[in-house]
Amino acid sequence: MAIRIRILALVSAALLAAGMPARAAEIVQDPLATVEAEVAARCKSAIYGEDFADNVDFNNDRLVDAIFNLGAVNCDGVPGGLCGDVGCPHQFYIRVAEGGYFLAANADLYGYDMKQRFGNKVLELKANAASCGRDDKEYCTMTIRVRGARFETISKK
Repeated sequence: MAIRIRILALVSAALLAAGMPARAAEIVQDPLATVEAEVAARCKSAIYGEDFADNVDFNNDRLVDAIFNLGAVNCDGVPGGLCGDVGCPHQFYIRVAEGGYFLAANADLYGYDMKQRFGNKVLELKANAASCGRDDKEYCTMTIRVRGARFETISKK
């Protein structure tokens, strides 16, 4: 299977993201329902694991955002059936003050952690080695800070 890293707002060096222009048509009121509808289009039967959805303010604007791990979906009896060779799809929705959410980023990851650094939350993403410019078997750890809708890479290792 070809390496696939789907990028919407994440650009530059595989996962560095730039702000995405806001378009009213892309604002959704319920990102959970949106993601579940996407899963329903791909799976006849879906069972969602407890780490499927995470509601957390990852861009430090005091509005609760949403992260969805499609690797936590048992799709048609296959645990992680939506995952590929380079990880599982993760979708990052940012809440807007006017109401609703927009999909800010979508990336295949092996996982993520939220860390507190100097009073702000940052994302520690585990991605394939190619995201760090390597071709080995170890995963790449990228520390990402999100400001508004802009994803900035702090470090890669």
